[in-house]
Amino acid sequence: MGNSIEKRYIVITLWLSIAISILVHFSRIFDESISHSSSQNSLVQFTFNILSEIFITFIICFLLFLINFYILKPLQTNRLNKPVTIVIAVIVSFTIVLFLSHFLFLFKSTIFPRVEAEKHESLFFFKDFFIALVVIVCIYVIKVIYQNQRNRLEIQNLKIENLQRQFDALKNQVSPHFLFNSLNSLTTLIRETPLVAQEYLNHLSSVLRYTLQANENKLVSLNDELQFVESYFFLIKLRFNQNITLSLNINKNLAEFKIPPLALQILIENAVKHNEISKRHPLELSVSTTDLNTLIVINNINKKYAPESGTGLGLVNLSNQYRILVGKDIIIKNDNINFVVEIPLLKP
Repeated sequence: MGNSIEKRYIVITLWLSIAISILVHFSRIFDESISHSSSQNSLVQFTFNILSEIFITFIICFLLFLINFYILKPLQTNRLNKPVTIVIAVIVSFTIVLFLSHFLFLFKSTIFPRVEAEKHESLFFFKDFFIALVVIVCIYVIKVIYQNQRNRLEIQNLKIENLQRQFDALKNQVSPHFLFNSLNSLTTLIRETPLVAQEYLNHLSSVLRYTLQANENKLVSLNDELQFVESYFFLIKLRFNQNITLSLNINKNLAEFKIPPLALQILIENAVKHNEISKRHPLELSVSTTDLNTLIVINNINKKYAPESGTGLGLVNLSNQYRILVGKDIIIKNDNINFVVEIPLLKP
C-alpha cells in the first residue's frame, strides 16, 4: 500500500514538475520566439537553449518534491505540520534551488555563452524563489486532496462495517443453527421440566429483543450488556450443563460506562466456537473490570480439532469499532493457556 502511494506521488510530481518548468519559461518562449524567427541559426540556438533551461528547471522541481516528501510528509493522514517545519521546508527548498540553479545554469552558459550574457541575476533570484514557493504550495494541495480522499474512504468503510455488523447481528438472530439448538432445547424442556422451559423462553425472548435493539445504538451501558449476557449465557449453559462456567467480577461504579453493543456476546461466542467443551475439557469464562476502566474477558484454551465455521471477523470488527469511536484498540493476548481480551470502558 505504501509503495503504491509513493509511486502515485512520484508520477503526480513528475507531471507537476513539467508543468512548472513550462510555466516559468512560457513568457520567455513566447516573447523571444518572435525575435529569433528571422534567423534560422538563431532560432535553432534559441530552441536548444530554452529546452535546456526547461530541463534544468524540471530537475530542480522534481528534486524539491522528493526532498519535501520527507520534510512535509504530505501523505501522512491527520498530521499537521508545525510552523517550524514549514519554515525549514521553505529555507531548504529556496537554498537548493538557488545553488542548483546557479551551478547548472553556469554550466549551461558554457554551451550558450551569448544568450547567458544577456541574463540578469535579479531575474534568476526571483525565478528561484517562485519555483520554491510553487512546489511547496503544490505539496500542500496534494496533502489536502489526499487527506480528503482518506477521510471519505474511512467514512465509507465505517458505513460498510456498520452495515456488516447489522447484517451479522440479524444473521445471528435468525441463524438456523442458533434457532435449531434453542428450539430443540425448548422442546425437551417443555416435555420434561415446564418451569425451566418458561424461564428458558423468557431468556430467549430477552436475547432476541436485545439483538434487535442493538442496531439502533452505537454504545450501550455495561449494565445493559451484562443483563443481556446473563440471558445469553443461560441458553448456552443449558446446552453444555456444568461443562461451561462464567464468573463476573464487576465494579458497580462502572455500571454506566459504555461499550459497543454485543461486544461481550462476540467474545463469549468466539470462545464457544473455538474450544472443546466437555467433562474432560470444561470451558471457564471470566469477565472482570480493572481500576483502569478496562473490561477483561478470559477463557482457557482447549482448541477443537474441527472448530465451528464462521466469518472470523468478530474480533476484527470489534477492534475497528474501538479505533473509530475512541482512537484506541482492544488488546488480545494468547499464551496457549488462556485467551485474554481487554476492551476499554468509555465514560458515560
